[in-house]
Parts: sequence; C-alpha cells; structure tokens
Amino acid sequence: MFQLDKQPKKVEEEYIKRFLPKLEERIKNGSKGIKLNCRQKSVLLPNWRTDKPDESILKKLLIGQPKEIKDLNDQIMSEMEGRFSNQIKLLNRLLHIFDYERVFDNSKSNSYWLARKIGRNTCTYCNRIYTFTVVRGKGKNDRERIARPTFDHWFPKDKYPLLSLSLYNLIPSCPICNSSVKGNTYFSLEKYIHPYVKEQGHPKFEFIPDKTTEVHPKWTVQIKRAEGSKEDNTIKAFALDDMYHMHGPLEVTDIMNFKERYPDNYLKTLVTKVLNDSNGKLTIQDVYSMLFGTDLNPDHYLDRPLSKMKRDLLKYLKIIEVH
Repeated sequence: MFQLDKQPKKVEEEYIKRFLPKLEERIKNGSKGIKLNCRQKSVLLPNWRTDKPDESILKKLLIGQPKEIKDLNDQIMSEMEGRFSNQIKLLNRLLHIFDYERVFDNSKSNSYWLARKIGRNTCTYCNRIYTFTVVRGKGKNDRERIARPTFDHWFPKDKYPLLSLSLYNLIPSCPICNSSVKGNTYFSLEKYIHPYVKEQGHPKFEFIPDKTTEVHPKWTVQIKRAEGSKEDNTIKAFALDDMYHMHGPLEVTDIMNFKERYPDNYLKTLVTKVLNDSNGKLTIQDVYSMLFGTDLNPDHYLDRPLSKMKRDLLKYLKIIEVH
C-alpha cells in the first residue's frame, strides 16, 4: 500500500552474486530429488550444458521490475506448458527448483541480509506495526539474529514459482498482513497497488476522523478513496478499514482530544517556542515527532507506525499546514 524505493544497483548486483550461482546449480542438477527436463533447463538457462550458459533470463527473474518479471514469467510458462501437460506438476517442480524455503525461510543469513538492505521500520502494507530487523552485535550468526519482517510474495509463489526469489516480489510486511489477511490472494498490476511500482499522485487515499453512532459515541477513522480504484481494491484486500477502525479509541482519540482541549493557536505557539529555545538544534519535524510520534515527510511514512494516518488527521484539523 505504501511505496518502496528501488534498490541501488550495488544491492541488485550483490543479490545476483548471492543467489544466482546456486539457482543455476539447482536448474542443472535438480533439488531434493526433483529435476527439470532438458527442455525446461534450456528455457530458463540457454546453453546450460556449456561452461558459459546464458544467465540473462535468470538475472531478469531475480532483479527485474514487477511488470518485467510478470511478463517474463508468462512467456516462460507458456513455452514450458506447451510441452508439459500437467500444469500442477510443473508448478510444483519449479517451486522445488527455485526453493524459497531453503534460500530465505531456512537461511537467516540471507533473510536478515535482505531485510537490512530494504531497511524499513514498519509494515509496507498497513504502516501500523513495527517490523524492525533486530540483531545483536553484528548479526553474524543465528543466535545474534533476533527478529525481522516477513516477506510477502506479491505474486504468490504457488502460482508464480519463477518469481519466488525475485527481489521486487518480496515485500517486507507484518505477519498479520502477510498471512492472516492477504494469504494467497492473487493480485494483478492492473487492479492493485504494488509497492515497487510508482503510481502518479500516490498515495490517493486519505484518513479522516469520524464518530460512531453508538449511545456513547467514540472516535474512529475512515479511509477516503475512489471506489473501484487500485487503492480501494488494495485497502479491501488487507482489510485496512477494519484494522484502522481499532485505532479510533486510541491514537485517533488522542489527537482529537488534543484539538478539543487546547486553543487553536496553542500548538503553533508551542512549536515556535520550542524551536526558538532549541537555538536551531530542532526542526519542525523534530517537534511534531515529539508531540505526536509521526513523520510529516511522505517519503518517511514507513519509518514510524501510523505516520500517514496521524499526518492526515493533523492536516484535517488544520493543526499543520500541508501544501
């Protein structure tokens, strides 16, 4: 739901160096007793019998952009399925060869390396939960690797096994969004927001405060967006309306109480005083971080939980001015 930056070329090169050689080996020799036939090997790794096979297809699968890898997947599967009658068996065979479980789930070295390279603090989909990568010391062994975000396959690996290891198909997320809510929902680039695909004017949704219609009304929050839009489809897929409703009695109420209990110019006066007293050591962002625990810069929404929701509420109440 929120945007992730494309990784630097240096990280992409390291990704290739880290995962391509063993993937080539599994394509040539099989994995866990599962082997590809010669035709399938040639499609994925042309000239695989030679000392210098053509690695271009595998490199694209590993570091290609979302649309590129989706199109490449469809092309490869079309070629393979034309000569292989059992599609389910083919998908299962490719799952074993690309072997996400071995490469990431069973290798803390790889999974923690990637989590630290992406380096986001909160869930990409909901921005509600911290997903810190936590290590002791330098994190050189499994005992020093404590916690990390889960990686969601935006294109699910059971349907797109060729994209099991694709860098831009692995989205750092919280377990709730990854497993409890999304599960194996099939997304398409035409109908849903992909974190690595830059959408013009994104994000096209806004949080606004509201009150329940109970006997004793309570604050809640609505997510305003265009019905049937990519944002609408994605919000519904992750049940974000329901998830954010739970923050009504908590963070939403805190902000609304702040507005109701203090004069309109109180915050501006307070901010000005704190800035002046700091002698240039603090910025407006620093002050709002201290007061509301939010980040006002859209590029840093994923640094703190609920950043966009809080910013939108402060904007709605005209506590801050956003152009």
